[in-house]
Amino acid sequence: MKGKWKMYLILFLPWLSVGKLGKNSFLRFLPTIIFSDLIIALISELSQKLKWWKVRNPIFPKLATDVSFVFGPFTIINFWVFKLTYNRFWLYLLSNIFADYLFAYPLTTIAEKLGIYKMVKMSRNQLFLLSVAVAILNYLYQKVFVEPLKRKTS
Repeated sequence: MKGKWKMYLILFLPWLSVGKLGKNSFLRFLPTIIFSDLIIALISELSQKLKWWKVRNPIFPKLATDVSFVFGPFTIINFWVFKLTYNRFWLYLLSNIFADYLFAYPLTTIAEKLGIYKMVKMSRNQLFLLSVAVAILNYLYQKVFVEPLKRKTS
């Protein structure tokens, strides 16, 4: 537990905003958020094998997926971006580009200085491009799979 308090904060603090999302938005985007979390978990598995980054003091050291990031800020930011921008692709994309830029550059630098994680064999530019690609994939998943299924069941 010692040294992991930062990871627990990263995991739980973003969830304080979920009540403001609203039940309908939460349920509407939940399938895509789960899909997205699975994609990030797969990327984390690759990251461990390819040594793209190293998380210090993960909550579950034997898992390649860092639970605190994937199920904390990544999940909640996805919910909020979808809620605020969905059906306006360019706004969605610009919002993700902005958030992914902040994550890849200033926040990664801060995280490294705080000893939370360290980039190893992946550059910040690659991290940024990967993040934007995942955002586009998420939008396509919501538009092509989730929304049509929802219309069929309504």
